[in-house]
Amino acid sequence: MGIRVLGGERVDINRFLSQVMELYKSNPLPPHFYLVYDMLYELGNTDIVVKLSGEGIETYVIAWRYRRGGSIHVLDYEVLELLRHVHIDTSKPHVVELYSSDEELVERTSHYLLSLGFKETEVKWFHDMITTEDSFRPSPNEFLAARLTPEHVEVFVDYAKNGGEELSVEEAREKLTKRTYFGVFVGGKLVSAGAVCAKLPEAGLVCDVYTRSEYRRRGYATAVTSATTRRVVSSGAVAFLCVERGNVEAIRIYEKLGYRVVNTRPWIIAKPSK
Repeated sequence: MGIRVLGGERVDINRFLSQVMELYKSNPLPPHFYLVYDMLYELGNTDIVVKLSGEGIETYVIAWRYRRGGSIHVLDYEVLELLRHVHIDTSKPHVVELYSSDEELVERTSHYLLSLGFKETEVKWFHDMITTEDSFRPSPNEFLAARLTPEHVEVFVDYAKNGGEELSVEEAREKLTKRTYFGVFVGGKLVSAGAVCAKLPEAGLVCDVYTRSEYRRRGYATAVTSATTRRVVSSGAVAFLCVERGNVEAIRIYEKLGYRVVNTRPWIIAKPSK
């Protein structure tokens, strides 16, 4: 795992890093956000393959791995060639985010994943939504959301299991340490939570928003999303999140808080071979 640069005999590391930052400053949202964040904080879990041309960075691929799967970011056709330099474990589920809606790219990427040995692939469409300090409309229920810490690990494990995620105590503690979670408690039970999963000075990712089914429609998801969003935008950064296009209820919550759709793109869900 690490960074591999293609297309140049000798790479000037300072010039390369300068080109990365130029890309990021031109648009600090994904995929450039993930390029910089993973280089800074997740390089031990990430493969980054960059193709250079005479003009600088032409394209790149990011493959982030975690214990139970992986996430890959594909920008364009040429990235399919770069993927050949990345080891992909087909025994674990992977999510491949595409930054183009081109049907041929979707088809070719799906075919490539199947050729590696994945059992099957499924295409889903997701909205990218953003809000800023100026457009953010906080929820009056935000006071219900409390900051979670590693001390909440046991209730967090139970909460995650309810949402279909089997976490060990160690995995749960790691999540609560690396990410900034806010949650709503009812009778000592964690019933809703959300997190700032990644943050840079210019932007921050809000994710992992989930509420136990029996506690929905009480404003809890709005409360935790409001708290996590405030954590990002209060410093002047842009808050962004991804939500499946058909998840009307979640979209309504995000719009209520001031989020707006800026892009809609395909994700390919690759199901493991085992």
